[in-house]
Amino acid sequence: MFKIFFKSIRLIDQPQPTKKQGILHVLSFFIFGVLLGILAKFSDTVSTNGGIGMIIGFISDITTHLGLWVFLATVIAVWSRSPLYAGINVGAFFIGMLLAYYIYSLVLFGFFPTYYFLRWGMIAIVAPFAASLVWFSNGKGWMAAFFAALPIGLLLSQGYSFFYFFSIVSGLDLILAIILLIILSKSKVQYSMVVPLSVLVFLFIRNSDVLLYIFGGL
Repeated sequence: MFKIFFKSIRLIDQPQPTKKQGILHVLSFFIFGVLLGILAKFSDTVSTNGGIGMIIGFISDITTHLGLWVFLATVIAVWSRSPLYAGINVGAFFIGMLLAYYIYSLVLFGFFPTYYFLRWGMIAIVAPFAASLVWFSNGKGWMAAFFAALPIGLLLSQGYSFFYFFSIVSGLDLILAIILLIILSKSKVQYSMVVPLSVLVFLFIRNSDVLLYIFGGL
């Protein structure tokens, strides 16, 4: 019954990758996560003085901001060939990122923030399950629209402050939300479903402490 229901939202892409191809895909996302983890930590430790420093500071602001990771995880999930691969790929991506980021801290600075590592580790554990659901956001119907609205609404909630403070990072969140809307809305009908649901998700997040409960002091 559940299989029939989910098939009505989005069919699994065919053909499925071979075992070897699947392993290579997972490994590539793990390496991608490692590279971004190194970049994120490196940008945290470099002086932001001067022209190059300003660019590195901007990279640091982006990589320590929730929006980028939401966007990347969503794209990885929806471009995977099945809900299973979506979960595995996103999980590998976050594990690679976290290991690189915190091992970088430990090896070079002798510092290992256990609290933050465990907190992000919990998110990395939950992320594959969320990714499996977000995979259906590239389908059709109200359920697909709802799954698409979750990351879009979250990005809108992060970028809304741009209209008050004109922060470049917040502006980027709005741009990423628009990009996801374009990627996930395959037709005008789907677009008309995703937009209002995204607004509702945005309003819910803006008027609740849900992100505080999930991410705490991250």
